[in-house]
Amino acid sequence: MKYLMAHDLGTSGNKATLYDCDGVLIGSCVESYVVSYPKDTWAEVNPIDLWRAVCNSTKQLLEKTGIKAEDIAAVSFSGQMMGCLVVDQDGVPLRPMMIWADTRSVKQEQFMKDAIGEKRGYQITGHRLSASYSAAKLLWIKENEPQIYDRAYRMLQAKDYIIYRLTGQFVTDLSDASGTNLLDIEKQTWSTELIQAFQIRAELLPELHSSSDIAGTVTKQAAKETGLIEGMPVVIGGGDGSCACVGAGVVRKGKIYNVLGSSS
Repeated sequence: MKYLMAHDLGTSGNKATLYDCDGVLIGSCVESYVVSYPKDTWAEVNPIDLWRAVCNSTKQLLEKTGIKAEDIAAVSFSGQMMGCLVVDQDGVPLRPMMIWADTRSVKQEQFMKDAIGEKRGYQITGHRLSASYSAAKLLWIKENEPQIYDRAYRMLQAKDYIIYRLTGQFVTDLSDASGTNLLDIEKQTWSTELIQAFQIRAELLPELHSSSDIAGTVTKQAAKETGLIEGMPVVIGGGDGSCACVGAGVVRKGKIYNVLGSSS
């Protein structure tokens, strides 16, 4: 029997689950972490806490279920969207991660609207231009913490950082990319028009993939820290809202799913 492990990096905790290949839930556990609110409209998470939560919940789940790590076929993720975590070339976080609830970048939101226009921004991204999304947060760092912006190598989402810690690969999927205000949802590529209009360094954006793509395999160091097996496939997964829709069976036109989570 082979099993599938999944992690959902939520606002205040990581939910780890183990399923068999028929979709039967074998076990689950939750590992919490702290959200910091240093100023009004600010909301941040220490990305190291995300990694610790994944490591701890993985070990707890294996112990709780009695399943051997070598019997797990793959691990994958869903996670909170619309964040902004900048890391250096070695994947080291340069500052706390600004999460979806952080709306400090209202000035940058207005800059984006002036630069491209609200209608054109919506036509490209399928979203309103907003301080809630990643691009405005990145612009806030550029304006207020230029030394960090200059050192930044990639901008990642929550699950993308964990995938880097597991595999050494800087990637994201189309669903998480759609929450950045930088994705052309028709072409399914990063929008050169928006990148140029917002004056953002294009190289900060990670490589785009489908949610079902394998990002890489668990490294020796990651195996040591998590209890997983070196060489295990790591499937990218997606943003939590998109994954929830798939879980609810909303996979074709005419199907609707409404969720009232923390962000709502």
